[in-house]
Amino acid sequence: MPTNKQRIAIVGSGWAGLAAAVELASQQYAITVFESSPQLGGRARSIQWNGMTLDNGQHLMIGAYHEMLSLLHTCGADADKLFKRLSHRMLMLDTSSANPTFDLLLPQLPAPFHLLMGILKTPYLSFKEKLQVLIRFNKLLNTPITDDCSVSEWLACARLPDSYRKNVLEPVCLAALTTHPQQASARAFQSVLQQTFNAPAHFTDLLIPTTNLGQTFPAQAERYILQQGGEIKTRSKIQALGIKDKQINTVTIENQQLEFDQVILATPPGVTAKLLANIELTTDICQQIKQLKYEPIATLYLQFAGAVTLPAPMTGIINGLAEWVFERSISGHENVLAVVISAQGKHLDMTQDNIVEQVSKELKTTIPGLPTLLDSKLIIEKRATIQCHPGVDKYRPGINTPLINLKLCGDYVYIEENNQPGLPSTLEGALRSGVKCAQILIKQLNQ
Repeated sequence: MPTNKQRIAIVGSGWAGLAAAVELASQQYAITVFESSPQLGGRARSIQWNGMTLDNGQHLMIGAYHEMLSLLHTCGADADKLFKRLSHRMLMLDTSSANPTFDLLLPQLPAPFHLLMGILKTPYLSFKEKLQVLIRFNKLLNTPITDDCSVSEWLACARLPDSYRKNVLEPVCLAALTTHPQQASARAFQSVLQQTFNAPAHFTDLLIPTTNLGQTFPAQAERYILQQGGEIKTRSKIQALGIKDKQINTVTIENQQLEFDQVILATPPGVTAKLLANIELTTDICQQIKQLKYEPIATLYLQFAGAVTLPAPMTGIINGLAEWVFERSISGHENVLAVVISAQGKHLDMTQDNIVEQVSKELKTTIPGLPTLLDSKLIIEKRATIQCHPGVDKYRPGINTPLINLKLCGDYVYIEENNQPGLPSTLEGALRSGVKCAQILIKQLNQ
């Protein structure tokens, strides 16, 4: 049972809120998690479709997700059972030619030799281009960016081979930042690349869930929080915050006014801004949040009459509507593919039938021998991530607020120090935000 008497409310059970709850529970704080929906997990939650439990969107996890792996360890979960670890392979297929345009397999070697050997072995670059990539990409990674600009401008100045830029870096930028290279922040993208490639080789590994996402982190966190004596209340929507003497004195949930010593808002930015809108001390935070722009993510699930095998578990598509195609066999659905389309695009003006028709045509061109398509399901999260454009960090509020006992966490919150670029809106970014928020709170309570 909790031994620290501070009563802490965590509003929101997305991955950030659950991460904060796990960290606080591990230090024996009395926590209560409130969630407005019936289930935990936020946007990375489970859905039911045709008798299958799938995810509310396809998410990519890699070995660099050290916070996720650390939290799972804290919860007593076996990450080796929850995820299958695969060496990273960047296979890009062209819909216009039906041929591969790039194939980069990173071998199991210590960094940076894994990248060195991967580049040297790829057949899609000449020897001269391979040398250019190895020299210029290293310089690109390690030269500080003083004035932020778009990823497109940044890559153009690097004079990298066109095939490497178009078929590797630009698709990776869109996948990592959910922002088109012409609009994306070069500083943010450089930081992501540094944390992946200027790191141990296993950081580039793919971590493929062996089950739905709800059973990976959310279920493990729920079990741990309850074991530690914490409370979790679903279908409990926060309605208002009561303020007295520069701090929150009540939290109104389902028409009940509850008292807590500390409050963490792990809600989406729009919900956070709404809750803080009438509080004079948080005017600046609301103004910051209002300046944020958002990007959608579309996930198209395709169910086939038989098992489907891709050339690589995560396969990239060039010159098409589809961007990435994921096998779902490791997650228990051998006849399902997940197709991801990130950020703004023409697909948002298309009907589901037209999207399915276009994507099916692209897949038949690039992946011959697909079984008969039986059914499809399209999921579009219109505000899936914040747009990671140059200068976005100045619009991201920090963890601390002018209210003494209120803190924020979430993938939109700025958690870095020394003006370092913030993480994009990823599951790992959400987890790091939640853990850091909890650690800051613990430190302040112990002073």
